[in-house]
Parts: sequence; structure tokens; C-alpha cells
Amino acid sequence: MAMPIPPRPKWMLKKNRRRTITLPHFLSGYFISRIGDSLYTFSIPLLSYQLTGSVLVMSSLFAVSVIPIILFAPFAGVIMDRFNTKYLMLFIDFTRMGLVAALPILEHYHLLAVWCLYVITLLLSLLSTAYDIAIITVIPLFSGNQLTRANAGVQTVGQLADMIGPVVAGGLTTLFSLPAILWLDVASFGAILGVLYRLPQETVHKHQEHKFFGEMAQGFRWLIRSPVNLSLSLQAAIGNFGYSAAYATLTYYLLTTLQLGTDQIGITYSLLAAGGVAGSLIIIYLDRHFERGRLIPVLLLVGTSGFMLAAFNHSWLAPGIGFALVAACNTAWSILSASIRQETVPPALLGRVLSFSRVLTRAAMPCGALLGGWMTGAIHPGSVFLLAAGAKLIEVGIALASPIRSLNKTNRG
Repeated sequence: MAMPIPPRPKWMLKKNRRRTITLPHFLSGYFISRIGDSLYTFSIPLLSYQLTGSVLVMSSLFAVSVIPIILFAPFAGVIMDRFNTKYLMLFIDFTRMGLVAALPILEHYHLLAVWCLYVITLLLSLLSTAYDIAIITVIPLFSGNQLTRANAGVQTVGQLADMIGPVVAGGLTTLFSLPAILWLDVASFGAILGVLYRLPQETVHKHQEHKFFGEMAQGFRWLIRSPVNLSLSLQAAIGNFGYSAAYATLTYYLLTTLQLGTDQIGITYSLLAAGGVAGSLIIIYLDRHFERGRLIPVLLLVGTSGFMLAAFNHSWLAPGIGFALVAACNTAWSILSASIRQETVPPALLGRVLSFSRVLTRAAMPCGALLGGWMTGAIHPGSVFLLAAGAKLIEVGIALASPIRSLNKTNRG
């Protein structure tokens, strides 16, 4: 007769409960961490302008932040598919926390120079490339069949943090130096580290060590053989070229052409993020009631109108409102595209397919940022907004001429 299995001790049950996490838990930690990230994003362009007064330095810093995505993303995808995502994300966040802390420390000892910004920006972008892929791959752990809703939740809290952060940063600049504000970003990593520690253990797919590059090729082949996913990547590449030109020079435009103070610049970036929040909330309703093939080009036309408003209206609020429309379009599109990829890409290939998609979609961003910096200094700062509007119209053409036009709703989650 088989002996009955004794119940687990209470201490083991409590330990397991501490290590489980739900989507709301993840979002709360992610929200705090993103507020810190938005403080960093707000401070770095202003810090580079204080050190050099050059728009080309500002735009080239943005370009440098994109280069690791192009070079490292294919390797990051294989790493994500091979190893435990939880421990990789913990390592990445500890390292990023140390890099951000290096800036105020260098400033305290009067060692901060512009080359430090380039090096730290490059390293942070390198780590964030893997981290951003990891975020997308862990979302299905919390969402079940509600992928659009879960992706929208992650985008919403991220955009809310981006909306609050610049206002907070703009106010703090009247009290503290820009490097000192970065200590708040350092502190914000604590929230997400606690959440990541509680992530459940995941199943790691077994791979043969000598097939590392072969696995990379699998992700690339799957992407180029999927007409819809390849079209989405091509569309994003064109749009990112224009957006990077406009976004990389936006702070300089606000400082010099419109002559705004840091508090008004903070409001502008908060309006931009508010548009992202709106896009992440409304897309849940739109995805339920409209076919994706029709919805995507309409969203892109909204983004085009936002760039046109920023180009032709010289009110100090116009860039904020215009970029809010762009952010609403881009966020809604990103949620749809993420859901499409999660629904269509095999889970064992998701990291690799996402990594190569990021290479394709980000490859033109450094060129866009540098072109925007040149146009701002040589022609007129507002001319880059017209360039970005033209790129959005090309995106509309791709949506109408590719298999994207045939996309239907795949769920009503």
C-alpha cells in the first residue's frame, strides 16, 4: 500500500507565494522604474547642451543609443531564448543602476565630460536592447489569451511614467543640478529589482552550444519568410527614420527656436507621453471593433497630422500636442504589432525573431538622428518635422500595399 504524501510545510508554501507574481505586481514595479528612466531621458540632452551647446552632440548621442540595437540585438535574441530570462534581467538592471550612478559621481569629482556621456549612453543602450526584448517575452507569462490587453497595460504604465517624469524633472531642475536628479533614477531600480526577483522560474529551451549562429539564422529566416511580420518591420524602419530625426532635435528646437524654460520643456514631453497613454488605452477598444488592416493606416495618418501641426504652428504648446498625436499613433501601432508577433511567432523563436525585427526597424535611426541634427543647424529646426511627416505617409503606403491590409481581428481580449 502506497504511503500518503505528507503536505508541504507552511514555510515552503509561503516561500512559493513570495516568488509568484501577477501582471499588476509587475506593472507597479515597471512603472516606478520607468519614472526613473524618464528622468534620465529628460536630463541627458540638457546635460549635453550644458557641456557643449551643440545640437550635433545632442543628436549624435541619440544616434549612439541606437547603434547597440543594430549590432547586438541578434545575439540578444539567442541569449533570451537560451537562458533564464529572470536572472538575465536582474543582472542587466543591477548593471544599469551602476552606470547611471556613475554620472553624478563623476560630476561630484569634476570629472564629467562629454565623452563620458557617449560611453555610458552606449553601454546603457547595449543592456537595454536585451532588456526590452526580455520584457516582451515575459508578457505571455501573465496574460494568457489577453495579449493585446497585457501589452496595452505595459505600454500604458510606461507612458504614464514618461508623462509624470518630465514634469517632475522640470521642477527639480530649479532645486538641484541635472546630475543630482539622476540619483532618483538610481533609486527607482530598486522597485523593478524586487519584482524581477519574484518572477516565477521559466522553462529554458535546450540548445546545442555549437549551433549559436545557426539559431540566429533561424530567427532571421522566419522573419523574412513571414510577409506580415516583415512588412511591419519595414514599415517601422521608415517611420523610425523620420521620428528619430524629429525627436533627437526636439529639445534643441524647444530651447532655441521657441526659447522655452525647463518647466515648459517638461510639460511638452509630458504631453508627448500623455498621447502615448491615450493610444495604449484606446487601442483595446479599437482592436475589438475594427479590422487591423484598416486600423493601422488610419493610426499612421493621425501621426502624420501630428508632425504637420508641430511644423506649421509656432505656439509653444504645438510641439507637445503634435508629438502627443504621434505618440498615440506609435503606441497603438506598437501594441498591435507586438500582439501580432506574439500570436504568430513560435514561442521558442520569439526572442530571435524580435531581435532581428529590432535590427531592421532601428537600422535607419542613427542616420535619421544625424540628418535631423544637420537640418536643424543648416536649414530650419522645424524642417525635420516635415521629414518625419513624409516618412509617416510612406508607412501608410506600405500598410495599404502589403499583407498588412488583410489583417483581421484575431481576438477580442
